[in-house]
Amino acid sequence: IGDEGAQYLANALLYNKTLSDLELYDNNIGSQGAEHIAIALQQNKTLISIDLSSNHIGPQGVQYLAKALRQNQV
Repeated sequence: IGDEGAQYLANALLYNKTLSDLELYDNNIGSQGAEHIAIALQQNKTLISIDLSSNHIGPQGVQYLAKALRQNQV
């Protein structure tokens, strides 16, 4: 899905009320896509598991996600 698809997915996650697990293994997501997902994770209250393995998130993307997970209360 790449970074662009991750942005669309992140927008959907902002309104998600039911999805608890998300598998995004090997979807060519980079640091920009990780940033979009991280923003959504800060607000999402239902997602408890996300698999982002085998993507190209890099150190910057990991920082975005780590910050989001620290702020997420789920």
